[in-house]
Amino acid sequence: MSRSSHAAVNARSAGVVRGRVAVALSLAALLALLITLGSSAGAATTSKTTVVLGDTGTLPDPSCPDSPCQAIGSVTGFQVSTAQGSLPFRVRKNGKVKSWTLTLAEPTGSQRSFFNNFFGTPPEARLAILRRIPETNPPRYNLRAQGSIQVLSPYLGQTVKFGANLRVQKGDIVGLTVPTWAPAFAQGLPDTSAWRASREPGMCVDATDVRQGEPQQKVGRRANYGCRYSTARLLYTVTVVED
Repeated sequence: MSRSSHAAVNARSAGVVRGRVAVALSLAALLALLITLGSSAGAATTSKTTVVLGDTGTLPDPSCPDSPCQAIGSVTGFQVSTAQGSLPFRVRKNGKVKSWTLTLAEPTGSQRSFFNNFFGTPPEARLAILRRIPETNPPRYNLRAQGSIQVLSPYLGQTVKFGANLRVQKGDIVGLTVPTWAPAFAQGLPDTSAWRASREPGMCVDATDVRQGEPQQKVGRRANYGCRYSTARLLYTVTVVED
């Protein structure tokens, strides 16, 4: 065989080797791409959903400082219905409360003095994680957990956001506890707006009964929610990051 023939054979052999290397590199690149896509898909499936309980797009204006100026006080309560549906503060999946907001009126000086004297001072609020006791009527709720008390005096006239770190379970209700008073309240709304309060049946309207009511603040204890108020709304929202 001539030298030229040997050269031709060697060239063909080199071409085959280069072809095999190219195929191997292509397969490696394809494998890397598939791994990347798989990782991206896995990351997408593990992303968490954020839900804002009580968010209806817009909130009605607080009742104060118009007359009559009304605020909630000495109570734990939650919205049972809005124009958008029922139980807007019911947790749909296990997760964690990360923040909450209050839309607060700015009462006049004389209005603040009245609420301070009637309910105590300063205005304050906290979150309550409630679980209904089955087959109770009027409904009873167990307080599973609660957030830190927030003093509201610096935020009157604003919508304020507070951080939180409270575990919640599917079916929980996230309520609002007001140890003293809070002007986070709207009235004169349609009948589709209603809220429920931690007061005994028949002790819903009289000023003395309302003043002597007790917010639910002992974790693990149960309380009656025997008062239901229509045409009104508690002005808070709760952000939950679902598992």
